[in-house]
Amino acid sequence: MTELLFAAYFLLLIATLIFKTPIIKGPWLFLLRAFFPNWKFFHAVGYVPHLYARSAVQLSSGELQWSDWILIYPRRVRRLSHLVHNPDTNLGLGQQNMVDHFWADLHDLPEGGDPRELVSYKMMQRLTHQVLRERDVNFSHSQFELRMVLDGRTETVDTQVMMTSPVVAC
Repeated sequence: MTELLFAAYFLLLIATLIFKTPIIKGPWLFLLRAFFPNWKFFHAVGYVPHLYARSAVQLSSGELQWSDWILIYPRRVRRLSHLVHNPDTNLGLGQQNMVDHFWADLHDLPEGGDPRELVSYKMMQRLTHQVLRERDVNFSHSQFELRMVLDGRTETVDTQVMMTSPVVAC
């Protein structure tokens, strides 16, 4: 019986690779998608979405002094204890899942559509504001950027900016 279930499982996996299913869309599924990971990370080898942010302080002259761009999702350090309890990495994976969903929303946005109307855009805005607050408490403006990054074995091969948000006063 176990062998039969094992064989059926692999037949189901092979069937899902061969037959393409339509993309299911709807308002309720859109709201529930935060609970499900974006499985496009094995879809193709190539560019991967990365979220960058920067903050600015307004000088007395009225100019903005910008910080360097920082990567929002750096890799977390793994430890043996994380096999039992790992909230920091789980939070990071959830944040990266949001970035992947944002990229997919931008990719599916009709020509001339405003990305600021997307729910995922607002989520990216909140995420960048939260991360910048943790790093630098005293800033007056912020901005984020979605970049498509092609990594090689040891270094970044190419980076393309997909979208840069307007400057937001905080």
